[in-house]
Amino acid sequence: MRVPELPRADLDHVLHHAEPIWPDYRGARIFVSGATGFVGSWMLESLLHARRTFAFAADVTVLVRDASAFAARLPHLATAPGVHTQVGDVRTFDLSARTYTHFVHCASAATAQMNIEQPDAVVDLIERGTRRMVDAAGSCTGARFLQLSSGSVYGPQPPSLPRMPESHDGAADAQDPAQRFGASKLIAERRALGAAPGGVHAVAARAFAVVGPRLPLDGQFALGNFLADARAGRPIAIHGDGTPVRSWMYAADLAAWCWTILARGTAGTAYNVGSEEALSIRDAATRVAALRRPPLAVDCRRSPSADAPVSRLVPDTNRARQAFGVDAWVPFNDAIHRTWSWLNQ
Repeated sequence: MRVPELPRADLDHVLHHAEPIWPDYRGARIFVSGATGFVGSWMLESLLHARRTFAFAADVTVLVRDASAFAARLPHLATAPGVHTQVGDVRTFDLSARTYTHFVHCASAATAQMNIEQPDAVVDLIERGTRRMVDAAGSCTGARFLQLSSGSVYGPQPPSLPRMPESHDGAADAQDPAQRFGASKLIAERRALGAAPGGVHAVAARAFAVVGPRLPLDGQFALGNFLADARAGRPIAIHGDGTPVRSWMYAADLAAWCWTILARGTAGTAYNVGSEEALSIRDAATRVAALRRPPLAVDCRRSPSADAPVSRLVPDTNRARQAFGVDAWVPFNDAIHRTWSWLNQ
């Protein structure tokens, strides 16, 4: 199914807030995995918009499993000047004789069904896919490499810690099914960053929760589920007790941060990427419910336990803010309204 283009205002937002770094991509040859997914398509479309706006040359190769599906879903990207499609699996693709200056590794976007039914395959996709991408970057002298990692690499956030800094020594536990994804992302991240001494200028963007156009509404993300409920006009369903605290960055901000981190980040360094505007799941659901008039009901399936600690996953983004002057420019309310407008165009 064809997916609408991203809003021009959002693409201009990325251009404006990452403006100092676009000259770094003049003449770049960029290899992108996962460009058909949520984050990957934002990265690709914002780069193409920058290339058109500032009239610089940049060649982009997109690794996809199915070229016809890519062309059907995102034809404006698949047919854009300078975009080349390479068919292959991220775990086994052949780089051939081409060389690249930049690698953007977004792949590991397994479906909700695959996460449930084939968790071992998801782990293999994350870990072996990153290994192959890093090996490919290692064959291109001096290449810059961006690993799209996850805030889940830290494991559970201590209740006493308001925001999770990169210096936190916690790590996701691979033996806990609920943390297995984060543990695999951490293994992959370490593989990428470990290539820095060998000449790959590798950096990692530890993305926390994100919202924006193209957010999947199929059960992988709580906020996506809430938006799906709102579109259907049914009560917003919270399957837990609504107490977990999260924060959501708008996808246009995330794209601006990630292009900046790839261009200017310190080799071997991981950066938290996310908003520090903390909200409970119930609060987020209530705000989504208010997108409809009159507001929808919010159905919380479980009552909070007075003895249970509140789950929290909110980043400390001071490292990126100080290094690059970035910010979470779009607050949560604006982010969901922009997403809602795109969904209903």
